[in-house]
Amino acid sequence: MTENYILTVTGSQTVDDNRDKVELQTSAAYVLKNRSRYITYNEYDAAKPEKVFRTTVKVDPKGIVTVMKGGDYSHHLILEKNKRYKFQYNTPYGALALGIYTEKVKIDLDDQGGEVYVKYTIDADAQLISTNELTLKIKEANHNDNSSKDC
Repeated sequence: MTENYILTVTGSQTVDDNRDKVELQTSAAYVLKNRSRYITYNEYDAAKPEKVFRTTVKVDPKGIVTVMKGGDYSHHLILEKNKRYKFQYNTPYGALALGIYTEKVKIDLDDQGGEVYVKYTIDADAQLISTNELTLKIKEANHNDNSSKDC
């Protein structure tokens, strides 16, 4: 799969009024397959930079966003507006059974790229753990932005 797109992933997590935010910019593959769009990219473990984890985000035509992450902290999230799903969050120390409820999904993608925004909560035994926001911005690596040129 050719990684000819630039992906910016911005995530935030709020726990007990404390908000953490991370941003990652990387190369990614972006394809249309069976009417769904797929964004695939590598993530690296900060403690072990030699470890590479593959992440795939599927955006289907019904507005459901699925995040499939491999590696030591693997998980499979289904993000569908106004729906709650259970998922297993795997860690090197064992697996956690968690719930995820999606409050908002906004998708603006076309063949050149675009943006996906999702706001969701994570709970354990119906007790709120965190409120999360995920933004994916993808564009062609050779994309020329004419708006930044001087006239």
